[in-house]
Amino acid sequence: MRIQNPPVHSIAGLAPALKVMASEGHSVQQCLKGTGILTSQLDDRHQTVTLRQEIRFHRNLIEISADPTIGLRIGAAYLPQRYGLLGYAMLSAATLRHALVLATNFGDLSFTWFGLRLGVARRTTTFSFINRFDIDDDVLDFLYDRDCAAAQVDLSEAMGQPLVLDRVTLPHDGHGQAGAYRKFFGCAVEFNGTPVRIEFATRLLETPLPHRDAAASDQLQQQCQLLLAKLSRQSALVDDVRQVLLARPGFFPDIEMSAAKLNVSVRTLRRRLTEEGTSFQEVLDEVRFGLATEYLVETLLPLQEISALLGYSEPGNFTHAFKRWSGKAPSDFRLERRGPALTRASAR
Repeated sequence: MRIQNPPVHSIAGLAPALKVMASEGHSVQQCLKGTGILTSQLDDRHQTVTLRQEIRFHRNLIEISADPTIGLRIGAAYLPQRYGLLGYAMLSAATLRHALVLATNFGDLSFTWFGLRLGVARRTTTFSFINRFDIDDDVLDFLYDRDCAAAQVDLSEAMGQPLVLDRVTLPHDGHGQAGAYRKFFGCAVEFNGTPVRIEFATRLLETPLPHRDAAASDQLQQQCQLLLAKLSRQSALVDDVRQVLLARPGFFPDIEMSAAKLNVSVRTLRRRLTEEGTSFQEVLDEVRFGLATEYLVETLLPLQEISALLGYSEPGNFTHAFKRWSGKAPSDFRLERRGPALTRASAR
């Protein structure tokens, strides 16, 4: 079963992955290419990202790393504190069992796109990851690797000691690097299996957590419930508008055409965007600015061609808009990001 409208995630969820990629020599611009996410948005704790944006983001990571096991290293960077309220609620839980129940109940407050399931048997406990959305297989395998790795790291952090796993089940063939997976998890790994899960001894569930705090845990759980309710009310409308605007390179439909594509009236589109705290023009500007920065940094296209690709009839109009968005002229922005030599080459 697939959920029609995926939740949004905080943009803070990209930070651990970007940190890992930076340590391996890859730029933020490479990682964000084609996502419509601006580097200026990364520090805005209120900014959210959609499933479609994250799919493109993660595919970028897979492609530029050229490493099918990259999900393991990125997952290891997701410590509980990265999850905000949920992470602190898990750390303050009384036992490992309690922390896992919190994770399953409030999984959408983490950065996973999977449904989380806890299965407890007499000797073995399983923590499973259930796909709920339409995600391409290459990205899906990456996300399973990332989230299994993150689960082991997070639960070990909560316990104050390594969580010893008995088995990990993954849906792919190991990409020819089965040994790397077994070394990372420290246990047997079953490939080409479902459901995707980690397994460990049930006796560990009653392990008391070193940072347990009953009062704090109760308060944090209440805040998690309020935050989850707020996220569930957000729609995917802004993402849908972005996709309409990005459908034809060099052509940006007006609000009338966009509304028709989305099968709503212009009035309804305006009203719903206002309810989301934005407007059609703001979304259009955001898309154009994101594309502009990508063209300026990642290509040697002359400013006149970039202007045309962004739907401006005159380069001067593009320059004026870019200054309004960034406070800098496009040429100055390119000079700062690419350097003098490359900037001169683009002007030829």
